Amino acid sequence: MRFKPELTNDDLKAIYDRNPGSSDVRALLWEVARLRALALPAHDYFCQGSSSTALILADSLRTMLENKLVIHEQSRLKD
Repeated sequence: MRFKPELTNDDLKAIYDRNPGSSDVRALLWEVARLRALALPAHDYFCQGSSSTALILADSLRTMLENKLVIHEQSRLKD
């Protein structure tokens, strides 16, 4: 699947500003925010190499991923 180019924070804010009363847009933007927040520790983990800090970051990242609904949904599909 090919994705469209990534959106910046300014792009996301502009989308909200064009749809300030939309609860659907607000819900989608919160989902985007959650996923963007997950990308940051993942990036930090890969930048740390194999240090002890990387192990701490990996454990934190694993915990964050285990709590994501998409992981639980995918697990149910496999069962």
